[in-house]
Amino acid sequence: MKRFFVLIFLVSIASASFSQFAATVKGELLIQLKQNSLPSDVEKEAQEVLGILPALKAKEVVSDYMRIWLFTFNENEIAKRDIIRMMNTLSSVSVAQANHILEERVVPNDPFFGQQWHHYQANDHDIDSDLAWNVTTGGLTALGDTIVVCVVEGSGSKWDVPDLIDNHWVNTGEIPNNDIDDDGNGYVDDYNGWSVPFGNDQVIGNGSHGTQVSSMIGAKGDNASGITGVNWNVKLMQVRMGSLTEGSVIASYTYPLIMRKRYNQTNGEEGAFVVTVNSSWGTDFGQPADAPLWCAMYDSLGTYGILSCGATANNNTNVDTQGDLPTACPSDYLISVTNTNNNDVKVNSAGYGVIHIDLGAPGSQVYLANNDGYSNTSGTSFSSPCVAGAVALLYSAPCTSFMSLVLNNPAYAALQMKQYILNGVDQTELLQTQTLSGGRLNVNNSLTDMLSVCGSCLPPLAPYTVQTPGTLNYTINWTAVADVELVTLRYRPVDSEEWMVEENIETNFFLLSDLLACSAYEYQLMSECELEESEWSEVFVFDTDGCCLHPNSVIISSIEENSAYVVWQPILAADGYNITVVDEFGVNTVFNDVIDPLLLLDFIEPCVNYDVYVYSNCVGETPPPVAVSFITPGCGACLDSTYCVASGTANTEYIKRVVVGDIDHESVAGAGYNFIATQTTTFVIGQTYPVQCYPGFMTNQSWNENFRIWIDYNGDGEFQLPAEIAFDASAPTQTMASGNIVVPPTAVDGFVRMRVAMRYADFQTTEPTSCGTWSYGEVEDYCVTLVTPSLVNELIEGKTVTVYPNPAENELYILKQGKLWNNALLSVYDLNGSLVMQTLTNTNSPVDISALSSGMYSAVILSGKETAVARFIKR
Repeated sequence: MKRFFVLIFLVSIASASFSQFAATVKGELLIQLKQNSLPSDVEKEAQEVLGILPALKAKEVVSDYMRIWLFTFNENEIAKRDIIRMMNTLSSVSVAQANHILEERVVPNDPFFGQQWHHYQANDHDIDSDLAWNVTTGGLTALGDTIVVCVVEGSGSKWDVPDLIDNHWVNTGEIPNNDIDDDGNGYVDDYNGWSVPFGNDQVIGNGSHGTQVSSMIGAKGDNASGITGVNWNVKLMQVRMGSLTEGSVIASYTYPLIMRKRYNQTNGEEGAFVVTVNSSWGTDFGQPADAPLWCAMYDSLGTYGILSCGATANNNTNVDTQGDLPTACPSDYLISVTNTNNNDVKVNSAGYGVIHIDLGAPGSQVYLANNDGYSNTSGTSFSSPCVAGAVALLYSAPCTSFMSLVLNNPAYAALQMKQYILNGVDQTELLQTQTLSGGRLNVNNSLTDMLSVCGSCLPPLAPYTVQTPGTLNYTINWTAVADVELVTLRYRPVDSEEWMVEENIETNFFLLSDLLACSAYEYQLMSECELEESEWSEVFVFDTDGCCLHPNSVIISSIEENSAYVVWQPILAADGYNITVVDEFGVNTVFNDVIDPLLLLDFIEPCVNYDVYVYSNCVGETPPPVAVSFITPGCGACLDSTYCVASGTANTEYIKRVVVGDIDHESVAGAGYNFIATQTTTFVIGQTYPVQCYPGFMTNQSWNENFRIWIDYNGDGEFQLPAEIAFDASAPTQTMASGNIVVPPTAVDGFVRMRVAMRYADFQTTEPTSCGTWSYGEVEDYCVTLVTPSLVNELIEGKTVTVYPNPAENELYILKQGKLWNNALLSVYDLNGSLVMQTLTNTNSPVDISALSSGMYSAVILSGKETAVARFIKR
């Protein structure tokens, strides 16, 4: 087979004296026809799919050899991006793209461009922006997607300065300032971006930091004004984070995540094509282990195709040993950047690390826009957006095959983009001992690396292996890409030099039979398209079964109070299994020589935590298995019942502290809902407990907050209204809400849920609810134990209280320390909680209960500060 490498973008690649603009010729497309297809075939097929409205017509041939034609269409009837996407699905079309406007260009005409050494300088310690601009200046992808970079800043960015306003991103699906979530993305009036602390699109703050960061990425180029960014044309999405708390970080990242997710899911009809998020802030010496949710956000963003660029610490610290947030987070989708100067040296005031810091980038004395004009500034804060700008510029490369990869597998494409960035660095001696890549960003090198493998034929995407149970047969599956006719697979043991090759595969899977046991295999895939072959895919590795391993897939199923099943994936090398079950008291139960990969545990007890270990009986040494833990039902409603969901959105305020009984819990800024499993308390039915609730705020501004507490008094897994409202603050507060929880005598013994809810008191009328979600507030759940006082020996401050007889007929005696309790207020409640009798006790006679009907009652005795509760039966 012959291999052809076809770069569809024609003249812009062939001539280094031209630069691509975001602008395109209105109503024109460049289309490469498939072999044996005619322009009339395209017109006919397009009419069948799109109808006659776009009026697609072949105008002239551009390259007869490459079968490329210029087509015209009615851009008033269909957006160019939409018709490009549609045309690339037609059977007669190989590739369709916009017809970009090209201009001869050497440097932009911005007056202060000469002061921006990081773009161009004689000693070549810059990122070679000027060379990259000969190919592209940013703005649109090869398929017409508008490229967006999200700038997350604590105090926002002043996007309306002259060099940023033309590149400012707005949410076109939103009508500004109408108090409606027009595009249904969960954010109201997010026209200019999103402000986490204010819950609107007021993203402009007082500081210049965000403005400088934005101008590094995308100050408008060649507009005869000020400076230029790494991109002349790119859309800058602004997100204002407010205070630097983990809750604010997660909330800020959620906005671009949702917008890119919507873009992916709607084929570009909704959301935004966010390719990278820049974070020029962090926590010195922060440890990723202490911030798992923060670090996990980078993987979440990467899932939808978003790379994150983070500025490391502005101090001479080894991040690998000392830590830093976010640049020590272990995500593959995070690019961590340190600061270099115009001599290609990492500045002394910047972090480093050959494990976590990916590369250096200019950030020392860089000339950028600020709120009032232009000035030099320094810091890793400006190195990170330099890389973010490079990522965005590469997405605008004239590489249709890469964008096909983005559409099919955005997460994998993001990792490929990161690799282009790291592969393109200029190596320096010092950075080789200070960064993972060993070099400083060079955007032109990265662009060249990307274009060198850019063709219209892609290898199969997202391969994975599936074992046929109990065998050494493995099926390799993959996702096919458009225009692929056949696939070639090659595989081998990783220690072998010879590939085994399978050609002319017509399906999207292939079965490998009788592989070696307990061996590592590697494989690659290649596509054969109509005119060319793809490059080999990256190398994928999998391990075959047959090693002496303990099962790593153990599941506890059908868990009841006294039984559960242990199920595990069989191990090919195992002759049987030994299972050890350890309860929370340290008692071991052992099962030896179990043959089937399933075991019934019929000896377990309710509300007990168990650890299960499954060992394989086979020859070989292997580490001990990992325990699989479970807890049996029977603990009570708090853990056994599924309570309704309740949550605030803790963007600006949160529940800071709750004090009641033995609970004294102080929180940091949360995420709207927290289940507090570490603190609990016991409430005696009928007694009173003081309670204090404190609001916390993430900014210097305080807000009026309403507090309410519910307790599931009857243990039915629900919060009944109004009977189970345990505390309702008398008024909104900015400091503390206090009062009492009086546990009603109708409460039932049990381990139940207590829900504490706080909500911003909008006009002092909005109350928190036991279920549902709302903005501006938070919910915390606790487990509490409700107990009935002993009917015979109730202790009150060391004094024994006795109630007798029980059951009683017409008279009831209440004694304290063996004597009738004098001058105590006795309140008697029926099972419905209704007060049916109230009287004072005395020393001379029992209490007359003859008027009561037969049944069970609760007696509440109050005398000064002393309280007792008892239940009795009236015959």
